[in-house]
Amino acid sequence: MKKLLISTGLGLALMLTTGCAPRGIAQSQVNQAMRVEPGIITAIKQVEINNNGVGNGLGVVLGTAAGGVLGNKVGGGTGKVLATAAGAVAGGVIGGMAGNNMDARYGVEVVVKLDNGQSVATVLPSNGALSSMGAGQAVNVIYSNGKISNISPR
Repeated sequence: MKKLLISTGLGLALMLTTGCAPRGIAQSQVNQAMRVEPGIITAIKQVEINNNGVGNGLGVVLGTAAGGVLGNKVGGGTGKVLATAAGAVAGGVIGGMAGNNMDARYGVEVVVKLDNGQSVATVLPSNGALSSMGAGQAVNVIYSNGKISNISPR
């Protein structure tokens, strides 16, 4: 049973650390006509994107399993049962906190005053280009399928 729990925990940890986040331009945007509107950034700030607690739940499960296995190695009889329970609870709490921290995603909220006088705002995932821009920067707002898909410097 211990080997099964350890193997399962290691397998899940490996899956989580392989990097599932998309990178680059989505395949659906390749060779697609996109509308571009010039403008000036009027406000930009970093925001945290809600992850719906996905990492927290997984962290609790893995932490509980690991804490229970470690607690089971302590003492004997009733003491072993109590140590297993305490280890599982402590592992769940610590795993939940670690999962929350590891799962945090950040984005950039950008407000642009377009050259036509209108203002638009969006939240885009953080990337190097956006983090180097600031208020007053001349940009192109790129639309794809009626949504802002990117903001790039002019």
